[in-house]
Amino acid sequence: MTDSKDCGSADRRVLRTLEQYFGTEIHEEHPLLEQVETRHLAGGDWLMHQGDSGNSLYFLVRGRLQAWARGADGREKGRFLNEIVPGDSVGELSLLTGAPRTVGIQAIRDSLLIRIDREAFDSLAQEHPTLALKLASNVAALLQSSNARAKSSTRNLKAICLLPLDETPRTAEFCSELASQLAEVGNTLSLSADSLGESGAPIHSVGDGEEIPGGLVNWLHDQEDARRFVLYRCSADNATWSRFVLRQSDMVVFVGDASQSPDPRRWELELDESSGAAIARRLLVLLQPASSTPIHGTSGWLAARQVDFHVHVRADQPDDVRRVTRIVSGNALGLVLAGGAARGFAHLGVHRAMRELGLPVDWIGGTSIGAIMAATIACPISDEESLQLARSSFVEGKPFSDFTIPMMSLIRGRRMDRLLREHLDFQIEDLPIPFYCVSCNLDTGSTNLHEHGDLPHALRASAALPGIIPPAIVNRRLTIDGAVVNNLPVDVMQAKPVSRILAVDLSSVAPVEVDYDDVPSPWAIFRGRYLPFSRRYRVPALSTIMLKATLLGTQE
Repeated sequence: MTDSKDCGSADRRVLRTLEQYFGTEIHEEHPLLEQVETRHLAGGDWLMHQGDSGNSLYFLVRGRLQAWARGADGREKGRFLNEIVPGDSVGELSLLTGAPRTVGIQAIRDSLLIRIDREAFDSLAQEHPTLALKLASNVAALLQSSNARAKSSTRNLKAICLLPLDETPRTAEFCSELASQLAEVGNTLSLSADSLGESGAPIHSVGDGEEIPGGLVNWLHDQEDARRFVLYRCSADNATWSRFVLRQSDMVVFVGDASQSPDPRRWELELDESSGAAIARRLLVLLQPASSTPIHGTSGWLAARQVDFHVHVRADQPDDVRRVTRIVSGNALGLVLAGGAARGFAHLGVHRAMRELGLPVDWIGGTSIGAIMAATIACPISDEESLQLARSSFVEGKPFSDFTIPMMSLIRGRRMDRLLREHLDFQIEDLPIPFYCVSCNLDTGSTNLHEHGDLPHALRASAALPGIIPPAIVNRRLTIDGAVVNNLPVDVMQAKPVSRILAVDLSSVAPVEVDYDDVPSPWAIFRGRYLPFSRRYRVPALSTIMLKATLLGTQE
């Protein structure tokens, strides 16, 4: 990390960033420039740590940063919050109050920032009070939006590193198709180590072992300013170029051919060791055979390398390539489905309507019956097959009719286990559409996030309605319905590489009035239901009471 009082002769990017924030023209002789300094961060450097004393404001000019909250175990990177892109600011509250930093900020690629400390800003504000008013206005807007959803991790992605794990016809075809589709989204420059000269770069090519000239770095920054995307294409035979572009990228896309070995390549390990600073979000694209062949073995690929996300691209499904394009271009859509017992069938209708409107689902998650319907949608079957599957499982299959002695629950849950295993026997990581669901630890009330492993077991845990269905066991802990703590897990989806989220909430807020003053006895209810000429009472069933009580804690 290096600091400089010189703003690079009032670099136009610095001027533009300050103008954007303060809403006024900043010329090269503006007094504000005398009070700021530039700070260069290498990928992997920390700008600040949570708890650090704070008395300065930062603006990101180029590069990309990540905000992290410290975990309960003290880990610096305990919980990912969001990503900070050029034009964003960090530290307004600390500048005004001197309060400790509430988050840690780390550069995921080589980045340039502008820094204004409190003393310099106080001096400047005395002569230019409008700047102080603008800062106060921005702080107010920040506080107003503090409860807004987190910013997408794919927001304003510009520099994409495309890294094939093997040079096969499939990977070459995919890389070319992705480049073509990105070009349809916006102006895209595709660069490789030996094609720089063709694109107007100051050097013709970069050979393995050669030094990267500073002029190339500045030229690449100019290309990012001028274009929507810069697509860096890497190969195993040029480690110098690969290491360099990893440090310049907002996202790294690994492309693997599923017909090859999942083991990490030797050059892949060497690249990780020598480019430990390159920590941009990592997406693994696995090229699969035609959809008639079930996806399997994904866990081996994930265990062999550190990635943040993965998606599958089947040979006969062009929509799968378009999903990757939407993810890296910041246009992906996530669908979140809430719990709601029998009303969960409505989720399938919502998905059908989305299909008819041309709204593809790129990521999906849910809780309880929402998790089961989400898994059905994520499976490689048609809408009609999904509906028939739901009908045969939850209507004809009668999963809630295997009553038992109510020691832990009203039903045994064996029939539900069998139906889930019979119809949804997949590994979560093998699903064509990325999927997650949540359940609740009965002892601690903490949330379990299911993104890998056995799908039927995860669904069984997510839908273990307390008192009705026996708890499931996750990591040797009793686990119950995720609706107890998070009936609509939108917060989980916010951490995924999606820019739009559609959430389907099935909870009913319509008040229901009863026509009696005292709760009728069980015998009165029984007579009303089964004997003629007896008064019928509108009393909810035991399962309905349990379901509504479960959902109360997550309703606003």
